[in-house]
Amino acid sequence: MANRSEIRRTFAAYGRAFGLLLAERGRTIALILSGFVIAALQVAEPVLFGRAIDAMTAGTPSFHLILLWAGAGFGAFLFGLVVALLADRLCHRRRLATMAAYLEHVLTLPASFHTEARSGQLMRVMTVGVDSMFVLWLSILREHFTSLVSLFVLIPIAFWMNWKLALLLLALMVVYVCVNALVVRRTSGGQAEVEARFSDISGRVGDLFGNVSVLQSFLAVPTELANIRRSLASLLETQYPVLNWWAVMSVLTRAASSLSIVAIFALGAMLRETEGTTVGEIVSFVGFSNMLIGRLDQMTGFVMSVFFRGPQLVQFFEIMDERPGPPEKRGATPLALLGGHVVFDDVTFRYPTGSGGLKGLTFEARPGETVALVGPTGSGKSTTLALLQRAWDPQSGRIFIDGQDISDVTLASLHAAIAVVFQDAGLFNRSIAENIRMGRLDASDAEIEAAARLAEAHDFIARKQEGYRTMVGERGQGLSGGERQRIAVARALLKNSPILILDEATSALDVATEARVQAALDRLREGRTTFVIAHRLSTVRSADRIIVLEDGKLAEQGGYDALVAKGGLFASMVAAAAFSVPSEDKAEIG
Repeated sequence: MANRSEIRRTFAAYGRAFGLLLAERGRTIALILSGFVIAALQVAEPVLFGRAIDAMTAGTPSFHLILLWAGAGFGAFLFGLVVALLADRLCHRRRLATMAAYLEHVLTLPASFHTEARSGQLMRVMTVGVDSMFVLWLSILREHFTSLVSLFVLIPIAFWMNWKLALLLLALMVVYVCVNALVVRRTSGGQAEVEARFSDISGRVGDLFGNVSVLQSFLAVPTELANIRRSLASLLETQYPVLNWWAVMSVLTRAASSLSIVAIFALGAMLRETEGTTVGEIVSFVGFSNMLIGRLDQMTGFVMSVFFRGPQLVQFFEIMDERPGPPEKRGATPLALLGGHVVFDDVTFRYPTGSGGLKGLTFEARPGETVALVGPTGSGKSTTLALLQRAWDPQSGRIFIDGQDISDVTLASLHAAIAVVFQDAGLFNRSIAENIRMGRLDASDAEIEAAARLAEAHDFIARKQEGYRTMVGERGQGLSGGERQRIAVARALLKNSPILILDEATSALDVATEARVQAALDRLREGRTTFVIAHRLSTVRSADRIIVLEDGKLAEQGGYDALVAKGGLFASMVAAAAFSVPSEDKAEIG
């Protein structure tokens, strides 16, 4: 049952892959029709050759048959050349279009998907899946469709010429196909497991490459390499049985070619003595036999390729079937910003996994107000801000910005209204200027420098040999933690959105630098709504309002002094030192 299930999934994936060619339906149909012409010409060659042999044997004119034979071969060559050129271009176009579609889809998938997925695995699924489709399309349009048509044309013509020799050809073909089917059945499940192991190893290798410094620091390189070697050895153990069956098929293919020619000659010789079968017919059937074995050999290679690459396509389309983030409604209108008044109205949300979420959350953040979200781990702080950005849609309740339900506005306008500084700076392996310009792609160099100055980043950038052209390395590994965060702050400053989200935005900064950056953020917050997730007491204390969450519910809200005086959850968090306290705050508290 498992094998049958894998085969069904494989064929479904190939059906979808072929469907991607329909974007250029006209060209695809033209190439398929050309395949019919090539197949007819190729089958005509041995027939005309045999007729020419019979004509020469009988002493009748044969030159016209030789010319027709040569014309059929030359015509097949010309059509094949045109098909090869046009198929190459078509398949390359569809390959790039499919890659772009995959990237577009993956980049719209929700955070929950990317939390569980590995970047190395996603990259391998894309490259291997797209390459598999390219090879599939090209081989089908260039060769395998013509081979299949040749088989269907060849058999009726063979029966028309000599039904006894045709029966022998047909029997050979049936045996050949049955052996192929057996091999496919035996190897499909194993190859699917091989691809699953490959994807897992790719994901693990991606993790290693992204954390080289950690591995070296904790002397974990030998252990991780040993784990990878064990995984590779296990992969080989899974691959060997599949390779054994394919080796048997390869040997049988070569043997079938010789046996078929011998069998045709033997039966043809008998029929010539008993029924007067001509030499030309025997020669034609030898040509049919070579064509049959050649085409079946091609089809065998194709079928083996289908089941070798099938699991790769299955993985590709599994990713494509992942549900993207909340869709934009038809007729959605741009968000009309009046000041950034945010309202959560009885919002309830639970993740698809069933863990965590929000329960009837209601609060508002007025324009120009800084709201700090605090609470124990898993209380719903990050979920609240993810819903504000429509990474998810709530199961019930609504979220408003300036009186507009965010589910009714365009995603582009919503995202343009919100600037975010994450705890992880999220830098790209590009120059410092390019990373800051991500905040506003049309920003000038002067505007980038101005944002960097506000973020207290200009001085350290200017000290670098290449200044703003300095490459930051993968995920900003070429910079210190404080430098990465200041570039991220500069990027948010450049965006200049009316709503700010600061997710531990100053966590990597020393006290003196934090004070300077905080002053810049204070200037930026004027007239803007700011949400802060923070664990520093100084950051929480400076907020206009504190929203205290517990188990996805609103536990308390108010100013710092009022909440401490209330003696509730927030007061207990302060008393239990749940917030980190810089030295000057400690002195004040003491």
